[in-house]
Amino acid sequence: MARSKIALLYVGGSIGMKVNQKTGRIEPLESLSEVHRFLPELQKEVSLKFFSVANVGSSEIHADHWIEIAEVIQSNYDAFDGFVVVHGTNTMSYTASALSFALQGLSKPVVLTGALLPINDLVGDGRMNMVFAIRAAQLDIAEVCVCLGPHVFRGSRVKKVEASFMETFESPNCAPLIDFSREIHMADHRIVRRKRTLECKPTFNTNVCMLTVYPSMPQSFLQAVLDAKPSGIVLRTYGPGMLSQKLFPWLQKVTEQEIPIVITSQALRGKVDLHKYRKQLTLEQLGIISGKDMTFECAIVKLMWALTQTKAPRRIRDLMERSLVGELED
Repeated sequence: MARSKIALLYVGGSIGMKVNQKTGRIEPLESLSEVHRFLPELQKEVSLKFFSVANVGSSEIHADHWIEIAEVIQSNYDAFDGFVVVHGTNTMSYTASALSFALQGLSKPVVLTGALLPINDLVGDGRMNMVFAIRAAQLDIAEVCVCLGPHVFRGSRVKKVEASFMETFESPNCAPLIDFSREIHMADHRIVRRKRTLECKPTFNTNVCMLTVYPSMPQSFLQAVLDAKPSGIVLRTYGPGMLSQKLFPWLQKVTEQEIPIVITSQALRGKVDLHKYRKQLTLEQLGIISGKDMTFECAIVKLMWALTQTKAPRRIRDLMERSLVGELED
């Protein structure tokens, strides 16, 4: 049987490092092909080709990297059965969301993976994560996802929650797509492989601001945001979208300036519901966009993307409140 052809895109992170046995220091791999040396058993079932996109720490990731990753995948799309993106874990949820919107209509998987420790650390998580990610890239799934430990999560639904080998990421409002814990379990809500036309739209307006509301938040902070003239705002609110009425005049100014503002919940498993309380109906009347049960990471990236798709406020609202890649519950 022919081996699966998997493209391995290296962006950075601890998994692409190694421990120098002489000095004990952590150093970059000399070549991505060294990954083969640490995973010899995979060569029997997978044909890997390596692409070096970048070599940056997770905290150095920016929108230009999202664009480059998407373009490399688009350029090599027909030649591979799946793609694995090696990436640092700290900003992986942002990149996974960005690729979800940039690469719509996938007929094969794009799997992000990383590690907390270098790949040649015998007690580390690098080898395990790489094996699971490459295996996931061969399965019947066709969406952007994140694989660390034995679980594969939807890319637009994932959050980093702790520095733990087995529970690095969670998907608060969406069950795992694949579970490798014992036998391979594949969830029914995953998007499966079938013939589709890839739409590559890797464009992002990064002039977006995120604010977290808190008691006694100074009005001067809010005014400073308006003075900066953002293209859009994501506001992390209490519970199902609750806000102090003292913020309503500021919200009125935001909407008068036709700046799209999306509200999400500070609760890990929260969902914004603008119809639950009378005060929230006022928010809807002001034109505030509901982030529903999107993670704040996904909400800010989706807004960056949506702002490049249209200038019409109603169309932006429609894009943000509608599920495009399974990022929210309609």
